[in-house]
Amino acid sequence: MYFTNSSGYRIYYEDSGEENLIPIVFLHAWGTSHKDFSYSYDNIEGYRKIVYDHRGFGLSDKPDRDMSLGCLAQDLKELMEYLKLDKPILLGYSMGACILFKYFQMYGDGDIRSLIICDMTPKVVSGEDWNLGIMFGDFKQEDFIKSVADQFENMEEAYYHMYTKIDPDLKKIDQRVVKRAIAGDLAGNSYYSITSMWFSICSSDFREDIKKIKVPTGLFFASPGSLVNPEVVRYLEKNIENTYTCIFENSSHGFVNNKPRYFKMELENYLKIL
Repeated sequence: MYFTNSSGYRIYYEDSGEENLIPIVFLHAWGTSHKDFSYSYDNIEGYRKIVYDHRGFGLSDKPDRDMSLGCLAQDLKELMEYLKLDKPILLGYSMGACILFKYFQMYGDGDIRSLIICDMTPKVVSGEDWNLGIMFGDFKQEDFIKSVADQFENMEEAYYHMYTKIDPDLKKIDQRVVKRAIAGDLAGNSYYSITSMWFSICSSDFREDIKKIKVPTGLFFASPGSLVNPEVVRYLEKNIENTYTCIFENSSHGFVNNKPRYFKMELENYLKIL
């Protein structure tokens, strides 16, 4: 199904349609699609479930302009209004969590029931006053600039470099196989969308915004992790008023996809206490 946002772009979504149930909206990661949550969408019961593709990704329109966290947060707001969702639970994985941070910055939390942040830091780039960015704090301003330049030069190579850092187990697989899979993923997305969203994510700092979150907030993080330092959890627990923490042991950043049954089970445990 599609709805057309206020900018005229068509956004693909799937809706289980049970309007009498509490809604959960799932926001996918950078460079992927709503399929991040296929298992949860198919198997969680007792809730109205909505998955969708951000503009620029998956089956949604792929514009050559209007791509930022703010644009995607606005799409989320408009989708919620279009579907007449009453106090939904919003779950964001990786880039999806950044969109939730931006959504809260723009609109507050008055119209939502709960936030669920999956493996993301409120500031991706580390610096003199911050050591909890991605790559366990080793991703600094110069790395950000190089990563954007690399994407412009050779997206497949840049993707391969990034994804083997995010999921080190990929290094155990034949490089040719991994690159073919990356090429398939890229074929379904827009290079402009990928790089523009990477720029928007890396340019953002939500450290002050998260301190104002009042709704119950689930923190779902990987340990030992591969993208985000688990110490980010301690920071979020300290700065968000009402948190629930679930650590996925022996997991990398890809736990939502790589351990879908485990993820679904732990998500249901959190939903029971809301």
